[in-house]
Amino acid sequence: MDSEKTNPRKAGKQMGNSPRQEVIQTLAREISAGMLPVGQRLPTEQQLLRRFRVSRGTVRSALRELAESGVVEHRPGIGCFVGNVSVSKFSGRTVMFLQHAEAALFGTQIAVGIETKAVEYGCSLSCHWLRDLPTTEQLSSLLKTERPLGVIYAPQSRPIEDYYRNGNQLLDFLEACNVPYVVVDSPIACNGIIRGNFVGSDGYSATRQIAARLFELGHRRIGSIRTFPGVYSADHRFGGVIDQLPADRQVVRPEWHRAIDDVPLTEQGRRQIREMMALPEPPGAVICCHDEIALNVIDELGKLGRRVPEDVSISGFDDNYFSTPLGISTVRQPFSNVGSRAVEILVELNRSGSRTKRQEFIPCEVIFRKSVASPRLEQEV
Repeated sequence: MDSEKTNPRKAGKQMGNSPRQEVIQTLAREISAGMLPVGQRLPTEQQLLRRFRVSRGTVRSALRELAESGVVEHRPGIGCFVGNVSVSKFSGRTVMFLQHAEAALFGTQIAVGIETKAVEYGCSLSCHWLRDLPTTEQLSSLLKTERPLGVIYAPQSRPIEDYYRNGNQLLDFLEACNVPYVVVDSPIACNGIIRGNFVGSDGYSATRQIAARLFELGHRRIGSIRTFPGVYSADHRFGGVIDQLPADRQVVRPEWHRAIDDVPLTEQGRRQIREMMALPEPPGAVICCHDEIALNVIDELGKLGRRVPEDVSISGFDDNYFSTPLGISTVRQPFSNVGSRAVEILVELNRSGSRTKRQEFIPCEVIFRKSVASPRLEQEV
């Protein structure tokens, strides 16, 4: 392993959870989040029966497992109370973060969230910036040395042909070693099905919101430029646009929706916007799946004599460093919150011992700036 050590469109409740597991996971999550603070008495059996609509035996079994793991303290004849284990149980452990160096900027923001939350549980962050995927031997040695609470993994995004193969190999190994893990940012998925525990940004809802706002402003020719099909996060964002257009009674015109070529970053989106502007009816607004693509598109439109936003409205995604000074409308992802929630999931997995998958999407913040405006003249099509 070459590393530098520094330190679905909708995600819902997973099918197949038993009622007992649902009680355990919900209470453990509320304790982790501080909704049930240390020393507080848990709801009575009768209250839990009504809340979860399960049998008394199920409630007692769930509370017994929580007590055995130290999450709650059972006081005979009185009830169950939240145990003081948030620090003591995990004190001195590490949370291992594996992040590919190609996404160091966003990875750093995720690492901040991981470390902040890990400290609350008495853990430290062990961060490894990868240039290559670790071999089985390297990862085994690392796990033996650190004995982490769990692993948080941010997959590499390219080369695309290796993305899922490499990610699946790593998850296969972690599961074989019975090591809890959470994938963050972009999930390891096959045919739209996410594998394992995952926390990421809700790009789908964000791009739906952008498309809806463009429609409200009067745009009726809305297009998009996306990255490689098959990458879940890219499909996620593209799906938001494509689903929102019919909701606004707009026709999805394939010629207005393009995928980039595998070319250098500085060229991505340029050919696509030139081809769209050459159409008899070009789009009047284009949603780009990354700010870098939006920047290229704006530059290329300038070369074509098209003004932004007077002639074409442009939006991006990621709220990159140049987006604010250039006035690019964009989406700010909750990277720190993603890292924080990933740690909470690892703690829940360690406390409950459950193998039930957690898959969550955290809302993004959509930011409209001067690159998006009402069209001057745009007829219904």
